[in-house]
Amino acid sequence: MEQKITEKLIISLIKDDLINSKLVNGLIDIGINADCYFLHLDSTIFKLVGYADNDYSEEIYEKYRDLTMQAKQIDISNNNAHLDPLALELYQFLVHNSPA
Repeated sequence: MEQKITEKLIISLIKDDLINSKLVNGLIDIGINADCYFLHLDSTIFKLVGYADNDYSEEIYEKYRDLTMQAKQIDISNNNAHLDPLALELYQFLVHNSPA
């Protein structure tokens, strides 16, 4: 049961990362310097999945970042549940490629 709770927590953090990235990247797209508003949740997510600090390859990190960019195309103005499938995809990607 604890594993299920941890999985839900990580997926929730991934979704929060998607929401934050969507907001900050949207601000950047309209010309606002918003780089300092990223929450860097990806570091926490990677640790929870089992990656040690910088234990993951640049390829894994870049693929994660590429997948998060898909959130830019998802309309969450009425409901952020539309991000759930992408959050689950990211979680499964990280678990599948985890060194743990």
